[in-house]
Amino acid sequence: MRFAPAGVHREAQGAQRPAEWYVIWLGRPHLEGSVVIGRTKRLRRHLHHRAFSVYPDVLPDEFKGHTAALEWLLEVHKNRAD
Repeated sequence: MRFAPAGVHREAQGAQRPAEWYVIWLGRPHLEGSVVIGRTKRLRRHLHHRAFSVYPDVLPDEFKGHTAALEWLLEVHKNRAD
């Protein structure tokens, strides 16, 4: 099992369990200095997730495994921060 990148956390949205949508934070959710870097959606195919960046010009991408989606969102955010 792969762990999420350091400092990246997810927050489930809605009452559905397991959650269908997650908000992805760089830092602890809702703490000062933390930023939202995107969202992910659990797809019907087992382990597949679609990642949506906060940047509107970056198209969503699909990944096998939630960790891969988090790594992609973090990479997009780091590239934009430079």
